[in-house]
Amino acid sequence: MAISRRRFLTSGALTAAALGVPHPFQRALLGATNALAAPADAILVLVQLEGGNDGLNTVIPIDDAPAVDQRSLYESARPTIGIAVADLLDTEIDADPVKGNRLALHPALASLHDVYAGGHLAVVNGVAYPNQSLSHFRSEDIWMGADPSGPFANGWMGRYLDSAFGPTDLVAVDLDKTLSPAFFSVNSNVLAVNALSEFTLGDDPLYPDLAAKKAALQAAYADEADPLSTSGVQHQVGTSGSVLLGALDAYDAVDTSWSSNLNGKPGRLARRLKDISSILRNDVLGGNPLGARFFHVRLGGFDTHSNQGPLPGQGLLSGRQPDLFTELGTDLKAFYEDTVDLGIADKVVVLTFSEFGRRVAQNGGNGTDHGEASVLFALGDAVVGGVYGTVPALDDLNKGNLKAQIDFRQVYATVIDKWLAAPGAHVPLLPGGPFTTLGFLT
Repeated sequence: MAISRRRFLTSGALTAAALGVPHPFQRALLGATNALAAPADAILVLVQLEGGNDGLNTVIPIDDAPAVDQRSLYESARPTIGIAVADLLDTEIDADPVKGNRLALHPALASLHDVYAGGHLAVVNGVAYPNQSLSHFRSEDIWMGADPSGPFANGWMGRYLDSAFGPTDLVAVDLDKTLSPAFFSVNSNVLAVNALSEFTLGDDPLYPDLAAKKAALQAAYADEADPLSTSGVQHQVGTSGSVLLGALDAYDAVDTSWSSNLNGKPGRLARRLKDISSILRNDVLGGNPLGARFFHVRLGGFDTHSNQGPLPGQGLLSGRQPDLFTELGTDLKAFYEDTVDLGIADKVVVLTFSEFGRRVAQNGGNGTDHGEASVLFALGDAVVGGVYGTVPALDDLNKGNLKAQIDFRQVYATVIDKWLAAPGAHVPLLPGGPFTTLGFLT
């Protein structure tokens, strides 16, 4: 029977798990088009801020614009969760390029401000998709598939992988329990693994011979790859067997015990970024290169309907969003420092995104409800640092929400055309185009 992409991903995961592999490659069976020629060394790390990050308390107006009362309206809309001007002076960034008023990062993002001061962080304001849904699920699908007009089919990065790589290539890794829909594809292999330490054949005291288990698994995959022996989901999963088993050995050899700048930092984001650093370090050192260059990690918790912070009487950096920002800023800076130490800071671009922003006015729970436009960051030595796009005007709202100033597909088009491929390459990959690219990459 016909199998949808979503159904295959779920069924395929269960099939591979039964063979002892916790996080499989997830792919289907069509040949690569190879329409794009991928650069040999461009690395992209997608960092998803899951839940809908409040952009207005990420990049904050310090004063009123000449013609727009940005700061005054901000203080009126956020009497308890607004950040005072005196607390923003150490994280001030360039002025809004359209309105001219001064801007600052949230004080909990002081670590990222250090990167900004070095010229390696771009702040992109007012990003959203047309006709905002305000649904987590629908918005995530739109951001992952880059198609606001219809049902979700495959991911924007999945389409790129299908265009640039073949069915035996493994160039993408998702450090998560499940594969990000951004990587959903037709023919490309993507490794989805919660941690490198978990990407191994499970221990079994009754069958301790690892070599024998690998041989049995290889035989099972070889049989399943024979179209005369099987069909359906088993056929689809089985054809990835040789790539999967090769990766089991290759990734098992990755050293994660080195002196990364992420060592000692708590939380899942630090651990996952450390795994990415370790994969990249493995290839820098030579030996058995893995060739992975496209990554996704996720930091959840940004659905701040209550206790967003700062919390009354508990300090400027108290609350859910400041806690998350402290983790995000500290870990991204440490990851950037890893790329500097490895000599690849000019080859790595980090891009953050969230499915939507929050409403301008705070709610009764010292939080903010689902909104529209937000802000994202691009980080790396190849990034042209600075402020891009204007913070949406606080006196021109859409039902209490910040209006979009930049279509999110312009960001993707910039990454595809200026980092991953060549000018115009985004057109067949991003529905609704062509799109004007931005200046944070050259």
